[in-house]
Amino acid sequence: MDDIIVAECADDVEAVVVAWLTALRRSAAFRRPGDPLPFTLVHHVTGTESIDESTADAVVSVHTLCDKAAGESAAADECQLTHRRMLLLARELDPITLPDGRMVSVDYVTVEEPPIWEPYSDTILRKVARYRIGATYSVQPGS
Repeated sequence: MDDIIVAECADDVEAVVVAWLTALRRSAAFRRPGDPLPFTLVHHVTGTESIDESTADAVVSVHTLCDKAAGESAAADECQLTHRRMLLLARELDPITLPDGRMVSVDYVTVEEPPIWEPYSDTILRKVARYRIGATYSVQPGS
């Protein structure tokens, strides 16, 4: 396959952040009906890559979804846990184990937008924060 694709690129930033946040609670890039709350939803929203430098600079939005019946205070507390988990990654830059067992690392994490309330639904409260995550290209599975 080497003749039709390159072996290296940035790891999927959504998969990396989901793997990191799963230690805290159920997290994914998609929420299915019936998934328990609280839940962390991760979306890659923008970014850039430098092919010459083999680096990626991605912005992800991290949504903390909570049962509205539990109240705003409980939702704010859950969001604070999410934010603190992301700050730990920024401070420590610990290796992250992906579901396939590969260990990946990020080069840096910065807070682009601290958690803010955003509407979601009549039954779910949501706070969203955005983080910039830098990574160096690495050899990908199937290369």
